[in-house]
Amino acid sequence: MFNMNSMLLSSLLILQFVGVSGDKTCAGKEVQDLDDDCTKIEKNPLVFKGNQDAKMVREKVQKVKYIASGIEVIETDLETFDYLKHVERIQNSNGPAMLFKKNKNLKRLNFISLGELKGKEKEKDIIFENDHFAKAFREEPDSFDDFIKLELIARKSHLRSNVCSNEFYQFINKKESSDSQTGAIIIIIIAVFVTIADVFLYRYCMKEYRAKKAREEKKTNKMQTGVPIGTDFGPRTPASGTTTSSATIETPKDW
Repeated sequence: MFNMNSMLLSSLLILQFVGVSGDKTCAGKEVQDLDDDCTKIEKNPLVFKGNQDAKMVREKVQKVKYIASGIEVIETDLETFDYLKHVERIQNSNGPAMLFKKNKNLKRLNFISLGELKGKEKEKDIIFENDHFAKAFREEPDSFDDFIKLELIARKSHLRSNVCSNEFYQFINKKESSDSQTGAIIIIIIAVFVTIADVFLYRYCMKEYRAKKAREEKKTNKMQTGVPIGTDFGPRTPASGTTTSSATIETPKDW
């Protein structure tokens, strides 16, 4: 009997050890840099940015069940975000539980296993910033349905009574005003001014050239028209190779 109890106790301890050792807590970061086999994410958001290899992403997050620091999905070409459909809890005590930003094709949000969605108290649970889902949500029934499912989960998580509370979501549509755009505008303006200056300089140079040419032609014509007809310009030197007549010209005598 003693041996049986000892064996059962040992088995329970082993099972408990295996269960604990199977958990792995990781600091949030961009998904491609995430450690393998993480089951819990904390400290920083788990970030899905740009277009990553789908197989790699799924392998990185396949064991994640609990995210305590929120997620960020930024600048992807995805139409459906379903990398975390197995995750059970997403929280963030420092900001939104979910941030979707500049995803130009996003229409569907698949979180079929999610039971808790909770952002920072008195702030938004989910934010869409310059994201296509904000448009799809208003136009497509499936997108609206995904949104309502997340709202229901967040409402239960916060024990809210109001449907679609202002604390649940926010759609942000910011106009882009980056340093690169400002620099491009400045370059365009400078190029326009340089082009205009070149045109004026070219016209000025052509005007001066034509005026100078006209003055030279006028001077030449004046010199030619000012010489009387029959004017003797003096003896001319024979050209090389030309034979000059040696005959003497007699001067007529007075009669």
